[in-house]
Amino acid sequence: MPEREKVSNLEKHNKRTGCKLSRHRLKNPVVLMPIINMVGAVSTFIYFSYILPPVTTDNQIPWQYSVLFFLGASLILFLFFFLLRKGPIKVLFAVAEGRQDLAAFAPDDRLYYQREALQLPLTMTASTFGVWILAGFIFGFLEPVIVSRVFDVPMKNLVLCLRQFFGITILGGGVTCIVQFFILEHVWRKSLPIFFADGKLHRIRHVFRISVQKRFLLGILGIAFIPLPVLGTTISSAIRQIHLADALTRSRIMNSLFWELLFISLDLIVIACIVAYLLAKTVSVPLEQIRAAIQSVENNDLDTRVPILSNDELGEVSEGVNRMIDSLRESRRAQEAFGRYMGNEIRDAILSGEVSLEGEMKRATLLFCDLRNFTGMVETTHPRQVVQILNQYFTRMTRAIKDHQGLVLQFVGDEIEAVFGVPLAMDDHPEKAVQAALSMRSGLEALNRTLVEQGYPPLAHGIGIHSGAVLAGNIGSPEKMSYALVGDTVNTASRLEGLTKDYGVDIIISQTTCNLLTGSYCTEQLPPVTVKGKKEGLMIYRLIS
Repeated sequence: MPEREKVSNLEKHNKRTGCKLSRHRLKNPVVLMPIINMVGAVSTFIYFSYILPPVTTDNQIPWQYSVLFFLGASLILFLFFFLLRKGPIKVLFAVAEGRQDLAAFAPDDRLYYQREALQLPLTMTASTFGVWILAGFIFGFLEPVIVSRVFDVPMKNLVLCLRQFFGITILGGGVTCIVQFFILEHVWRKSLPIFFADGKLHRIRHVFRISVQKRFLLGILGIAFIPLPVLGTTISSAIRQIHLADALTRSRIMNSLFWELLFISLDLIVIACIVAYLLAKTVSVPLEQIRAAIQSVENNDLDTRVPILSNDELGEVSEGVNRMIDSLRESRRAQEAFGRYMGNEIRDAILSGEVSLEGEMKRATLLFCDLRNFTGMVETTHPRQVVQILNQYFTRMTRAIKDHQGLVLQFVGDEIEAVFGVPLAMDDHPEKAVQAALSMRSGLEALNRTLVEQGYPPLAHGIGIHSGAVLAGNIGSPEKMSYALVGDTVNTASRLEGLTKDYGVDIIISQTTCNLLTGSYCTEQLPPVTVKGKKEGLMIYRLIS
């Protein structure tokens, strides 16, 4: 993948997740691990070489030897840190730094690297602790053997060797690895969203999950429980030596004990501050991101996302907030779609519960509109062009109906069924229907001018309007429901629309609708007709303007 494209993908990811990642920050884990362990190694070396009182002194051993041995052994141990970048860890860093695309891997490999990314701080810390165990063996057992053979001095007894081994492994390695874990986790969390673009960390199975409770227990262990045995052993050993020593030796032991306790105390204070800060960040950062997302939702911004930075309880809460935002976004889309079928006022009234959809008798005005001679155009015109013409026609007609607070119930072929006064009741529903019909006439005239310019023949339609009582409600089966109207008023309005063909007019309204109009309209009375289902003649009018 070209370098420019990699950078672009990283920027797109940052914009989507809200995480600001950079190449420099992603390289920090590689730099931090040797630094953290070097600080721990130097502190341990100073403690065992200069702070603890020497058991014996031998002038045959030059003072430079311990420093040179420490540097040489440390060089060997730090070679293991570079070996840690081999295999999956090397690939993880390449993906995090944008040098490799996770989507390019096969699904099984992608899942494997996602699992390794979740466990990276733990696995690297475990590997580092193995290096500290090796360091304890080198300095606790191997160095005394080498010193004994090279300088021909007595071998340290086993108790002293074990003391140095466990001191280096538990005190130096344990505390250093705990600090390393928290620092590495803090830095690596910023890279996790690159491996999980969808934020679903909990779908990865067979991953060791460190809960918030375990993380705090681990921090307390690092800053309290590990050094406590060392402090207890140091103090008890000094008390035994003071009890058996003379006055001069007691003074020397007390002075040494003071420096030991001062060194351990300062060490504990520094470690406690680092671990406490990182523990606080593991909780405060996700909570701050959740708070910011909730505030964005309150401001009607449903495109915000909470970055998922862990697979613990805070990660689950963040995922839950994202699911909530997705649900709100879907609800908004549904409301917007609902509003396209009817006016926003009607939609809001239905959603607020002001309108019952279970079925009720209401007075309303029905409007039916049907295109004339459209079948012939369908037979002679390409289907794609027919659809385009229909869409233009329905767009204009629907806009005219919605502008006058009408509801489009359905499209049947090239026919439109609309209602005024249902589901949101209004006293002037006949007026609204007649005004909508006149707007539909104007809209059709404007559309015909466009169609003629495009080389199509003009369209014509017929509109029938009738007012009366209807049964309105959700009708259908449990699998599919629709809001529909039933009653004689619906049938009469449909038949009036059909009469526009016989009379050669575009809008016919019934006597009932005409009597309910409060505005001034120009109408022409047509001969009474007997429609199907009616014994008496129906008075009808042509709507001129």
